[in-house]
Amino acid sequence: MGYVSDMRSLINSLRQRFQKMNLTQRLVLSLVLVVVAIIVFIGIPTNLAMWRALERQVWLRVQDAQSATQGLYTAEITRLKKLAGLIAGRPTLYNLIQQSDLAALDPYLDALKLESGNLDIVQVITPDLIAGDQLAGLPGPQTFLAGSEPYFADFYIVGDPGKLYIVGVSQIQSKEANNPVVGWVLVARELKTDYMVTLENQTGLAQSLIVNGRRVATSLPAAPNWSLDPQSALNVEKTGEACCTMGAALDQTYYAGLMPLSDVHGNVVALSELALPGNSIRNGMVNTIVVSAGFSLLVMLVGSFLVARQARSITNPLLQLSKTADQFSQGNLDASTTIESGVPEINQLSRHFELARRQLRHTLAVTQSEMKHAERLLSLLPKGVIALDENDRITFFNPDAEVILGYRSWDVERLHYTHIFPPAPGETATVGDLLNKPTDGPIAQRLSVLDAQGKPLLLYITISPLDDNPPSGYGSERVLVIRDVTEEDAVNRLRYNFLANVAHEFRTPLSGIAATTELLVDEVNDLTPDEIKELVEPIRLSTLHLQTLVENLLESTTIEAGCFQIHRRPVNLEAVVKEAADLMFPLLKRRNQHLAYTGPVTLPTVWADANRLVQVLVNLLSNASKFSPMGGKIELNITQDPDWMTIAVLDSGPGLPTERFADLFKRFVTANQSHDTQYGIGLGLSVVKSIVEMHGGQVGAENLPKGGAKVWFTIPIHPKEEKENL
Repeated sequence: MGYVSDMRSLINSLRQRFQKMNLTQRLVLSLVLVVVAIIVFIGIPTNLAMWRALERQVWLRVQDAQSATQGLYTAEITRLKKLAGLIAGRPTLYNLIQQSDLAALDPYLDALKLESGNLDIVQVITPDLIAGDQLAGLPGPQTFLAGSEPYFADFYIVGDPGKLYIVGVSQIQSKEANNPVVGWVLVARELKTDYMVTLENQTGLAQSLIVNGRRVATSLPAAPNWSLDPQSALNVEKTGEACCTMGAALDQTYYAGLMPLSDVHGNVVALSELALPGNSIRNGMVNTIVVSAGFSLLVMLVGSFLVARQARSITNPLLQLSKTADQFSQGNLDASTTIESGVPEINQLSRHFELARRQLRHTLAVTQSEMKHAERLLSLLPKGVIALDENDRITFFNPDAEVILGYRSWDVERLHYTHIFPPAPGETATVGDLLNKPTDGPIAQRLSVLDAQGKPLLLYITISPLDDNPPSGYGSERVLVIRDVTEEDAVNRLRYNFLANVAHEFRTPLSGIAATTELLVDEVNDLTPDEIKELVEPIRLSTLHLQTLVENLLESTTIEAGCFQIHRRPVNLEAVVKEAADLMFPLLKRRNQHLAYTGPVTLPTVWADANRLVQVLVNLLSNASKFSPMGGKIELNITQDPDWMTIAVLDSGPGLPTERFADLFKRFVTANQSHDTQYGIGLGLSVVKSIVEMHGGQVGAENLPKGGAKVWFTIPIHPKEEKENL
């Protein structure tokens, strides 16, 4: 009873300690127990079973090698028996014996021994002579053959210490009618190390031969002079039964097989010992067990780390929720949240939630209403959001509304909406019209108003209906969402005007080409060559005008895509000016305009793109011709200083509006004289600006004191690229 009581106390103590552990400690302890259980109940039995299976495989291999070795010994005995019979039956041998020619018989026997390859003794014995190899201790042929005529082979030990031979004897039969025996042939092979090596190559195990307790031949390196297991060797000699045993030599252990070699009388004359080194096998198994144990330990450590980390990821949020629950001050719930999970963290959390339960129930409805209210305020962010109470006074003014209208939220809150939405000049509708319009859903409309600085803005205003069910403690509100669409509207007008002007610019030359072509077709037979030439000239001018428009469009697209390039090379500026003047000559002639040149007589060579410079001059001269009156004068002025060339085109038109200088070189802005800025095809000057700036120069425009406009640009005479190529 005392033992049982102690065990119960121990179990209760462990249970109490376990219950005091936190979630991380419990998970880590559980993982460690699982890994230990796997090692004890699976790992160790599995390794032991593998060990036993490996041992069985090794012993089976030793036994198979023993059987193979026995067969090889038997085959060698049979071979020597047949070999003795074959030698005894040779006619040459018989004739030499009959002639008693010892001088010829010995060489003949040596030749037979050499022919056999592995015989140590070849001997012929007759009543009258003994020829061949001599070895003391060999048996007499008649005694050896007794009862086994006409030929026989068996194990035989010769000498002291004994050496094991396989001896084969055969009778030499007479050729007379009654076949009397005229002599005997004796062959013998000593079983030495070379034969052991042969056996090892065929069986895969080291081979040894033990005679009278001593190792007389072996293929096992560093083998002792006695058996690997002397006691088992004595037992095999006594019982005549093979066995398998463990042996040792120096620091090596061996799986050994001992097998008796018996003569035809059943006497054990020697032992055959097979050896398989066991250290490497056992070390491999031990290493496997060590690796398995190490891997299990690694799994336990890594698993403990991962479990601890995962446990912290669970407990930390729970503890954070517990801290949050301590801060609840309102609300109530109907269902109890008391939980007894056995985990301290969760139990603590449940206690805090139970304290907050009674308070959350009352505030739940308010929280839901406030969330809906907040969703209405924030649903269309980041647009300007303005909230108005039931008296149309501002209660909320978000930062985007501050950016759009230019007012600060603290300056406009509690003010009437009319303070921030004054209608722009010419605008007939007001925000009040939208607020007073009866509707069940949101209202959206574009209105022009003035911002805080008095600047007109085009706003897209969306107004929600008045909230009929406001949260408790809040009045009814409606929400205004505003978006500045001034730039969007300008872009749309720009796109429309651009397309309209493109169509107009293309229609004028195309109409002239069509009319002139139609006249040529109808009157070609009645027109003189001069009249035809006069009609073709407008077609050429219109084509040149279209080509300029297309080139400007393409260049503008290339510039906008970031693919615009120039190719500099040494350029004769005089040639550039002449080419541009030649291109403009037909147009100037048609308008009866005069192009005058002022500047150096000789112009320098510059490092530039000739085609681009011609394009710049053609654009400037074309604009000058367009804004100069018929018969007017256009001047091309070139000045030079050490580093720069300044090229200016002066027209005789009405000049440029001063407020247009900042936008003159922008895309789609034309240089016309209307009061309001117009967007159109005006790409020429923007292309000019891009080409000049790619050359490293600048562009500019100004009005002349006596009327007319001057547009100029500069290019470097020796730019950086030229210096790098010198």
